[in-house]
Amino acid sequence: MASLLMASPAGVVREVLGGAAESPARNRLVRRLSWARLAKLGLGAALLGAAGLTTYQHVVVRSSREAVINARVISIRAPMDGIVKVASGAPGAMVQAGMTVGQIEDPTADDARVFQLETEAKAAEREQSMLSRRLTDLQRAKDEANAQAEAYRLGRVRQDELRIEEARASLAAAKARQTEAADAEGRGKVLRDHGYMADAAFERLFHAREVAQQDAIAAQKRVDTLQVELQAARNGTYLGDNYNDVPSSVQRARELAVRIDETKTNLDELTEKRVNITAQLTAERQRLQTRSSAALTVPLDGNLWTVQAAAGEYVRKGQELFSVLDCSTVVITASVSERDYNELRLGEPVRFRVNGSGREYHGQIAKLGLTSTGRSFAISPEERRHQVAVQLTDLDENAGDRCAVGRTGEVIFAGHAQGLSARLIEGMRHLLGVG
Repeated sequence: MASLLMASPAGVVREVLGGAAESPARNRLVRRLSWARLAKLGLGAALLGAAGLTTYQHVVVRSSREAVINARVISIRAPMDGIVKVASGAPGAMVQAGMTVGQIEDPTADDARVFQLETEAKAAEREQSMLSRRLTDLQRAKDEANAQAEAYRLGRVRQDELRIEEARASLAAAKARQTEAADAEGRGKVLRDHGYMADAAFERLFHAREVAQQDAIAAQKRVDTLQVELQAARNGTYLGDNYNDVPSSVQRARELAVRIDETKTNLDELTEKRVNITAQLTAERQRLQTRSSAALTVPLDGNLWTVQAAAGEYVRKGQELFSVLDCSTVVITASVSERDYNELRLGEPVRFRVNGSGREYHGQIAKLGLTSTGRSFAISPEERRHQVAVQLTDLDENAGDRCAVGRTGEVIFAGHAQGLSARLIEGMRHLLGVG
């Protein structure tokens, strides 16, 4: 058998034909058999080369079993119980930070506190309006009492002035009578000294003069008294018997002034209370708004990954409704064998080749083991496998692969098998389209 493999194709054909004489027909048959044999040998060599490359890949070159472009996702959860009124957007759509993708409304939100505050605010408003009207009435009554008191003061002052004039006239008359009595006494004294008047008559003249003198003094005191009353009346105080120091109109005005001050104080307190109630009502309405309606906004720029709620659906607080793909956290998650995993190190350089294309990117190992963080990725790694995360440095240069989460490929750990033979075999793999 070995001799047949080492012999030429023509020799093999001759042995098969038993050394028969050659002819043109036999020559053509020999040539056809020779080319068929060569094709089979070439195919066998290619298969052996592919087997060798595969063996090299799994034995000599360390590479991942499964590798996929991955990224972290941010979940948008329901902030309250309610019915989804709006759920816009389709998976894969680009979204921006602050964009609204849904709306939740709770038709059964508790508004008892808002109703209570609204009732208190209306009651305070009515009471404030009533106090304002009362204050206006009291002020009007006070103005009327002050006007009446002023009229009384002016009348009393005029009255005292007239009484003073009357008292001055009486004083003048008393002084005149005093002068007359004094003159009569003087004449009576002369007559008595000459014996023309009795002593009894002279004594009557004497007493008449004293009476006139006392009347003049009394009249002067009356004028002084009226002067005091006039000055007091001008100052708003009234002196006299059988009445108070001020008239009832003044007392009424003073009482009204006290009531006005009390009403103003109550009105200020009520105004402050109404302001506080209004502030509480505004805050409570805002809280009610947050409890009865909530907008679902996107926290960052990215792509909408999943939509798990539809309009009209009742959701519970904390239920996941949307998830957003954070393209700024794109990594490669790959599964490796236990042998390779135990030899890998953080920061080790790697290459990532996208399946079905010639695109290749460079990076380094960023994390070993994704069991505790795998749930935050868009494509959750298998926890039973040995997982690694690879950070690529030049992935952003290709817009098609920058956020192509789910696209598969192969991670080649470039720290080993980088000699001449490895490069030759790598070139053969590219030439043959293997891997």
